[in-house]
Amino acid sequence: MKNRVILIAFAAALAGAASASAQLRGGTVELNGFAGYLFGGNIGDGPYTDAYPNGFRLGIADDLNYGGRIGYNFNSAFELEFEYARTATNFKASSDYHDISNPNFGDLTIQYFMGYLTFNFGHGRGVPYFTIGGGAADLKASFAGQPGRSRTYGTAAIGGGYKYFFNPHFGVRLDGRLYSTSLGQRDFYCGYGYTCTYTNWVTNFVANGGVLIAF
Repeated sequence: MKNRVILIAFAAALAGAASASAQLRGGTVELNGFAGYLFGGNIGDGPYTDAYPNGFRLGIADDLNYGGRIGYNFNSAFELEFEYARTATNFKASSDYHDISNPNFGDLTIQYFMGYLTFNFGHGRGVPYFTIGGGAADLKASFAGQPGRSRTYGTAAIGGGYKYFFNPHFGVRLDGRLYSTSLGQRDFYCGYGYTCTYTNWVTNFVANGGVLIAF
């Protein structure tokens, strides 16, 4: 009887250890709701005007970011993920030569629609990962006295983070990723009869965390 109790306890311990060490399983789906902070990037140089003869820099203000992800694990290493993220922020202006009387040039809503290939390193309770992907950024700009207008641009992103599972179905996730969005080309007067052409890329960094549900 004593030996039977020892064997049952040993088997239960092995089952618990197996459960704890196999959090990422092939064929499982992960849901991740998150919230964090977007650190806005520089859009580019503003045009030369009578008010700002040396131009100015136009950027995106830092603000809250939130959204969700859904992922499918092909195995313990490779995962396909889709992400929606949103930030309601504003344009900001700065200059080395002039005082900007109203640095808030207008409101900006950023929505990211992204797909990723995520590489998970390990399948225990703690799982670090690296992710790379692409998709679209919907940018809706609105200014005082004017209706808002949305435009969609191609976006690439890389990132990484850490997943921690309390059990095979529930955990938390810490994440950081860099989004780089192509705004295309624009021309404006540079002074002395010259027109400057810029290919604009705006890069934003987002740090976030949230809950993780796997089934």
